[in-house]
Amino acid sequence: MSAATLAFERFRSSDREEWLMRIGRPNAPAILFVPPLFEEMNRTRALIVATMRAAAGKGHCCWLLDLSGTGESERDLSDVTWDDWRHDVAAAAHLAGKAKKPLIASLRGGALVDDAAEARGWWRFSPLDGAAVARDMVRSGIAGVEWAGYAPSDALKEVLEAAAPATVAPLRTLRLATERAEADAKVEGAALWRRSEPGNSPALAEALAADLVKWSRSCAAS
Repeated sequence: MSAATLAFERFRSSDREEWLMRIGRPNAPAILFVPPLFEEMNRTRALIVATMRAAAGKGHCCWLLDLSGTGESERDLSDVTWDDWRHDVAAAAHLAGKAKKPLIASLRGGALVDDAAEARGWWRFSPLDGAAVARDMVRSGIAGVEWAGYAPSDALKEVLEAAAPATVAPLRTLRLATERAEADAKVEGAALWRRSEPGNSPALAEALAADLVKWSRSCAAS
């Protein structure tokens, strides 16, 4: 079986089943990717999948969940709560880490819910607080359409705007070289989540995968 083999599995969300994408051998060390929120998820999905393939080629099994009400989820976003998203992360991590707790790799707003999982370590790429996510969504609205056409409940918006990445350990934070915020390391690349259309960067994906796999092995050894 090729390390880059792609498959889909279902995990139990709060009241229904949601999808997990898997790339890599099921018995390899697991990495669960928690994607950015809302439109940033769509703009970075190709980058995430390319990173997953690169990490799978380095001996890992990579998983990507679709949070309730997003991606391939059949649930209406307006019915989703913040606790639903946290439950999604915990349930997906449990499935991905059947043999051993997974490493959690979150991108951007995914870092706001990644602490819900039991993990052997955390890795965050360009994390931000919920207020920044909310501001970006309002700015993304076009032709008077608020939140770029997304319709989260007022309750979800309220929790999001007050949310911040939790303190977890062990943790490694990676950012783009153009970002001012502190990080354990920085990499060259474009902020694909800022573009108007989805995009990809093979060079950035390879750099993210290399750093992620190195951190995964460090966590496994500790």
